[in-house]
Amino acid sequence: MDWQERLRAYQADRVSGAMALADQAAWILEAWAQAAPAERMEDLRAGLEALLATLHAAHPDMAPPLHLAAAARRALAEAPDPPAARAALSAAARAFRERLEAHEEAAARHAAALLHRARVIMTHSRSGTVLRALAFLAREGHPLEVICPFSEPGGEGRRMAEDVAAQGHSALLLPDLVALQWLPEVDLVLVGADAWDAEGIVNKVGTRAIARLARAFGRPCWAVTVSEKRWPPEAGLHPARRPAPLPRSAEEARWFEFIPYAELTGLIREDGPHPGGPPP
Repeated sequence: MDWQERLRAYQADRVSGAMALADQAAWILEAWAQAAPAERMEDLRAGLEALLATLHAAHPDMAPPLHLAAAARRALAEAPDPPAARAALSAAARAFRERLEAHEEAAARHAAALLHRARVIMTHSRSGTVLRALAFLAREGHPLEVICPFSEPGGEGRRMAEDVAAQGHSALLLPDLVALQWLPEVDLVLVGADAWDAEGIVNKVGTRAIARLARAFGRPCWAVTVSEKRWPPEAGLHPARRPAPLPRSAEEARWFEFIPYAELTGLIREDGPHPGGPPP
């Protein structure tokens, strides 16, 4: 599969989580750098900016492509000529993937440690980091009952339930509103985050309702993420935090929403759990 085929698949993907999409974006950047025909630095720079804009536009609510773009621009700025630039861009993409892998591994292990005393949990959407934490527990012989809401629009919860069951856990797939009534029965809620900043996280719509009800019922609700999902301050407010008019149709409705740390138990990153949110 060449970089253009990878890019089309990336643009059409509405099921994968932010980590999987970030990995795809890095593969696309590396393949593009190796294939770019530009013989002048200015042409290479223009092509790179067009690619980075396309990667971001395909998934504008997700932070990792912005961090990948920053790494690519740094690599290009330090290269003296096109051959060196191609090599530097390829190396930057590989290093980005390696950091993602290491950080997700560490964050998932921290999340798994919080799940050891749980019997029943709830998640939302389809977070690869949540799945990785559950995989650790399955390998340790600690199966859980996992409630997976449909997570409409998009219905990623259906795929999540399949993945959870394949690991050896018991997966209960429920319509979103039906799942909410079972929050008093769970020991813990664990969700992913497509982006985070100093005040809260951004995740699939429906996460905030789960977090609020979990708090009302006295159930912990943690979000697990990595530093590459921090929304860069220079990017301005995340789209989910910007004012928007009432949608005129379902197609115009937002798929992501902002959840303040005040409504979560805390944030889990590669450096461990942070009750109440990340340190300043």
